[in-house]
Amino acid sequence: MEIFVYRGEWGLPSIDFECSRLLAYLKFSNAKVTINYNGNPFSSPNGMLPYMIADGKKIAGYGRIVEHLSAAGICPSAASSGKMGDDNYATHINGYMQYVQEHLHPYFMYMLWGDPKNVDTTRTVYAKRIPIPFNFYCPRKYVLRTNDITQSLSGFSLEDSIEFHEVSEFAHNAKTCLNLIATKFEENRWFVADRPTEIDAMLYGYLSVLSKLSLPNNVLQNHIRQCPKLVQFVDRTTTTYFSKEGFNSFTTTGNGQQKNATGSPNDSNSSSSSSSSGGAKSDQSSNKQEFHTGQQQDADDGPKERRKRYIISGLVATVAMVGFAVLNGILTLPYEDTHGHFIQYDDPGDYEDDN
Repeated sequence: MEIFVYRGEWGLPSIDFECSRLLAYLKFSNAKVTINYNGNPFSSPNGMLPYMIADGKKIAGYGRIVEHLSAAGICPSAASSGKMGDDNYATHINGYMQYVQEHLHPYFMYMLWGDPKNVDTTRTVYAKRIPIPFNFYCPRKYVLRTNDITQSLSGFSLEDSIEFHEVSEFAHNAKTCLNLIATKFEENRWFVADRPTEIDAMLYGYLSVLSKLSLPNNVLQNHIRQCPKLVQFVDRTTTTYFSKEGFNSFTTTGNGQQKNATGSPNDSNSSSSSSSSGGAKSDQSSNKQEFHTGQQQDADDGPKERRKRYIISGLVATVAMVGFAVLNGILTLPYEDTHGHFIQYDDPGDYEDDN
């Protein structure tokens, strides 16, 4: 089995909440699968990541992937031994997951893909992880999905003027949900027990992105920072399970070394895929290097790569605009019906009969 996800940023394994959720699920399950961090959403059946190739078939979306994994016996432990295999306990976890989905997910999606102040930032983050020219098309799917949410739950379209974006109820529900989560972490290391479960993977997906993604208008990030237990949960999960999978963008120093935002040189090489051996804690380095310093170099952030990306993007945009103009009659190409510029002679019509 091979799973394709977005490569991460900010010391996280992935920039996408569903990809991070799935990666955490695999780690908590001690799964041994191949992870490809350079996934192309255009190759996915639904045009989005994550997706999985198993038995020669492509399976897209977190829900369908987890169904396939569960059928193969790959799932997190049910927590403490006294509750192992308890159907009521599983129902308890599913109830909390449904609550988070209903209360946190709508505002989470609106903040990233619906808020006019944030959408360009989010789109840029995703576009850097998608090959050209698919990065012009694939992020649009998230906007359309968010538009479906706002229309069905609040009755407005993202194309409406900003004053019609009524999201106060979304924001209230999301903050209430975060307060509940923080309360649960006051009592336990994990959400409901002494071992991580599927809801912990779900929460890691949401909270890791919200706490690390810098947006012009990130209300939930400010709320999370006021809840130390939520910040500790993200940091603890990342250092324990993703100490070797965290990515960061690097800049080049004067001596040619790669240097991250905190000034530490990069000692590790980037890999397009890795084997997920989750569950066990990663070995800590002697200097106790924290996860946010990053371990893998982002190969797409060098000056040459950026210049190449800008040039190709400009060429693709120019061709697209010219094609649009021609198809819509805005621009016409020169055309002369001269049949190859053959010389035409006048026919006087006064031929003499030689006979």
